[in-house]
Amino acid sequence: MFEVKPILSALIRHKSSTLLIVLQIAITFAVVVNSTSIIQKRIEMMNRDSGLPEEHLVALNINAFGENYDIENNIRADVDLLRSLPEVVDAVALNQVPLTGNGDSFSIASSQEKFDNFESHEAGSFHGDSHLINTLGVKLIAGEDFTEEEVAYTSGRPDLNSAIITQSLANKLYPGENALGKQVFLGGGMKVTVKGIVEKMSGSWVHSSIFEDSLFTPFVRLSAFSRILIRVESKEAATRLLGEVENLLIKRNPERVIFSVRSVKEHSDRSYAGDASMMSILWLVIGLLVVITALGIFGIVSFNVNQRTKQIGTRRALGATKVDILRYFLTENLLITSLGLLVGILMTFGFNIFLAEQFEMPAFNWTLIPVGCLLMFLVGIIAVWLPAQKASKVSPAIATQSI
Repeated sequence: MFEVKPILSALIRHKSSTLLIVLQIAITFAVVVNSTSIIQKRIEMMNRDSGLPEEHLVALNINAFGENYDIENNIRADVDLLRSLPEVVDAVALNQVPLTGNGDSFSIASSQEKFDNFESHEAGSFHGDSHLINTLGVKLIAGEDFTEEEVAYTSGRPDLNSAIITQSLANKLYPGENALGKQVFLGGGMKVTVKGIVEKMSGSWVHSSIFEDSLFTPFVRLSAFSRILIRVESKEAATRLLGEVENLLIKRNPERVIFSVRSVKEHSDRSYAGDASMMSILWLVIGLLVVITALGIFGIVSFNVNQRTKQIGTRRALGATKVDILRYFLTENLLITSLGLLVGILMTFGFNIFLAEQFEMPAFNWTLIPVGCLLMFLVGIIAVWLPAQKASKVSPAIATQSI
């Protein structure tokens, strides 16, 4: 039989220690649930399908310094050289590399009127030659790829007529409609026809709302600074290319600097490095709080057992078994933990509302509430078990001794 009434009376007589445990449990529960929710959201974000063969893509930057450096011919020669290498699927000179955190964007609308009325959408802007889509390794689900005849090589503003967009962007521009063959407006009187739609591709900014919204156009910017993206057949081939490509390009023309030779997977890891660090810190905070709470419960229960030694001995003398004493302290802990969890649930909601208002954090996962409750009950049972075992071993003879 659980003696709830005398347990409650005992807890009321020890208000300070009871309140301390309740607050420890409540604070720990609120932090654990909200921190775990943040970790869960970060894991989901980092595990998103980018639509790219990240480990098969190698990116590099080129900065030319020669006085008579022929930019267009060198770009063409570089990509031709790279495309001729064994295990290289394709290569392209482009303006930005996905998942790097740096790049270009366009404001884009389905009509000039919407553009003028600021009803446009932001989208990442990728441009390159007719090998752009194939090099990226993304899936074209509608329409056609660019032809080489469409590609403009220019240092100024290109005269564009066609574009390929991602399905995510197509859904925003023409919700419930097929965007293929329709026109999109880029501002300044520029409009292009959607000739293809890509199923999915991550843009450059992993934390942006336009993560999957991208526009692809057929032109190569002629500049002393350029980027090249290479797709290879395997991860092993990418590793070999990382060590060889700089020497190959410098050997072809030494009048430039080759730098930032990295796989797109490495760029992705760098972009998510802050999220990975945040998760590590939050896991550490969760672990420390749980341990501190367990130690706090252990210390207070041990103190209470020492203070109640004569009372426990008297109960033993009156016929209470070791199991009865053990059950008494476990039940006491169950009541305290339950009270702490009630307060903790309220604190969890308050903490989540604060995070949502201050940092635009999403609501926490409701399934974490029962998981958090189970965790705190287990922590309480483990923390109280040794002091309760010690209490159950108190001899009935202690009741006759003076304290």
